[in-house]
Amino acid sequence: MTTITSRFFFLPLLVLTFALHFSVFGESPHNPYGITMVNELYLAICLCLTAFLILAMADEASREIRILMYYCLYSTVVFLVLPAVFAYFTYGQPIVYGLIEERRILFCLGFVPLLLLSKRVSTLQFERALIYAALVAAFLSWCFKFGVIPDLRDEVRSDDRPDRSSIGPFLICFGYFYCIQIWSKGKSPINDAKRNRNLYLVIAALLLLTLVFATQTRQLIVLCLAFTLFCLRAKAVIWAASLCVLLSPFYLYPSLLEMLGLNIEFYDNALDGIEDGVRSTTVSMIFDHLNLVNWLPSGSLSLMWQDGFIPYFGEHFFLSDVGIIGTLFRFGFLTFLIVPLSLLVYRNIARNIGTDMQFLYSVMLALFVIWPLNGLFEYGQPVIATLFVIHAMKARHLRSQEKVHERRTYSQLQSCY
Repeated sequence: MTTITSRFFFLPLLVLTFALHFSVFGESPHNPYGITMVNELYLAICLCLTAFLILAMADEASREIRILMYYCLYSTVVFLVLPAVFAYFTYGQPIVYGLIEERRILFCLGFVPLLLLSKRVSTLQFERALIYAALVAAFLSWCFKFGVIPDLRDEVRSDDRPDRSSIGPFLICFGYFYCIQIWSKGKSPINDAKRNRNLYLVIAALLLLTLVFATQTRQLIVLCLAFTLFCLRAKAVIWAASLCVLLSPFYLYPSLLEMLGLNIEFYDNALDGIEDGVRSTTVSMIFDHLNLVNWLPSGSLSLMWQDGFIPYFGEHFFLSDVGIIGTLFRFGFLTFLIVPLSLLVYRNIARNIGTDMQFLYSVMLALFVIWPLNGLFEYGQPVIATLFVIHAMKARHLRSQEKVHERRTYSQLQSCY
């Protein structure tokens, strides 16, 4: 690896991979710059890379790759295959449609291109690629808000606000997490190298402002604040007090928020419960359905097959809106077994890679806070896969720092027997 190659080829490629991994250009009703089938293309690339990696895997393959393969296998079987099978037995939906509906689980395979590219760049370049990708998503969000780049969607939902977008929101959140972690410790979470704390604090503030004013998604704002508290811990009181002082002018003079472009009506409606009415109705429907089927698993239906859930529950029934309740609908009584088992499996996978899991725990605890609104296993695989990649890079760095005399070659190990 040469410096020129890593800087001008692998670094931009890694930035693009992060953007694809977090669906910055993925097609969705709230992404004005989404490109049709780009998510599916990225997943196909991940599948091909994973297949080649498995076929080419030798005895000396890195330990992290082997362990993360078990993570992908478990996630795919439990959260991709099982819901498709349950939908087949409950509604008669062909299994292939169930697999298509839950294809987002395959983002767990995103660890493959990220981990492979991480070997071609330095740790600093990897961190810069993550931050650059988050800043690109933030830049596009502000461009849409101020009309610099026009909306490329063919059709805009009637209930969608004209100044709100969802362009890689979890990438922006993850970039915020990483910046706050560096600002808190003053060093890289991967190799403990010193970093400029003030620079990362400024970037974190910019990303948070993007979530508040451009993305305008309440659960993501809560997610970032929750991570800040879990990450800072002892400093959380000082951080909260400083935040209150900074926000006090906006509390005393709400007109300042309107001057900055904040959609106050949106947040007022949230407090009044207007938007949450659909969510509460969905939750009520789910529990009525579970009682009707004696809490048996129901899986999930695809719109590509007989209009999905519309004939059963109407047009405003979305499992993605109700987080852990949606998991309960998919797996029924098995949820009480699958959820703790999955958390235990993920934890054991992480511990087998490395024991220092402070950053990983802080992110996961923050994700637990919004679990009632966003399915952790179904919709959080891009975040979880990236966490595992960073955790694997840290373990690889620690292993490289071992003293030479403490590491034995394979021939030396054979002589012990």
